[in-house]
Amino acid sequence: MKNIFLTFVLIFSFAISANLPENFSKYQSNFIFECDEPEKCFAAFDKYMSAPEVAGLEVDFYAINHNGWDTASHGISFYFKDADEYAASGLFYATSKAGKAFRDAMNKVGAELTYKTLTIHSVGVDMGGVTAESPVGLFWDLNVTNPAEFVPLWVEFSKNMEDESWNKMSAYGLQTHYLGNAGNGPSHNVWASFRTTQDALEFLDGMYASKEFAEYSAKAREHRRFIRSYMTTSLKMYNPD
Repeated sequence: MKNIFLTFVLIFSFAISANLPENFSKYQSNFIFECDEPEKCFAAFDKYMSAPEVAGLEVDFYAINHNGWDTASHGISFYFKDADEYAASGLFYATSKAGKAFRDAMNKVGAELTYKTLTIHSVGVDMGGVTAESPVGLFWDLNVTNPAEFVPLWVEFSKNMEDESWNKMSAYGLQTHYLGNAGNGPSHNVWASFRTTQDALEFLDGMYASKEFAEYSAKAREHRRFIRSYMTTSLKMYNPD
């Protein structure tokens, strides 16, 4: 029965992700870490990204705010269009001199990896924003026990919010966790991007006070468990799509 359920979840995820906007990545590798000397961590990664083998990849180096779950302070996310791009990037990181130099530099600074995950976009909506001009993100990590019931509820709720005056999202989506364990076992995360921190805070004010959110929460709580939420601020986007 467990194998049947897992197969259904995977098929369900792929069926939705087939309708993603063209500028959305299929796979995301996320590395979340603690760094007490962020300027040195950033310099080490920026040097790594100058290597020709990875210079064309879409990557985001960001700060994590209002975490509250662990001591992670920063993150690096790679966005891959397909499995070949993912495989080539991983091989270069693991076997190249540039990859070793980056790892050595991070170890010297004392940076500690908190967790790493592989996620895939199950739902993605482009609200007309420009990625390079949308450096602020809001994230909600969830453990979803019944994706077949939860995802349609979330899609309907999100769609109902799109025209609200307080909603200035550039894009939003839902990711399914394929590998890794971020804390206490999230299976999905919901995210939204914004041009400014003020826009993100206005969204939170409006969403949590809305009748739609109250109705959605009452219906969704039996299908998912909330784990954590946080805000990210991009420090540098490489090749934003």
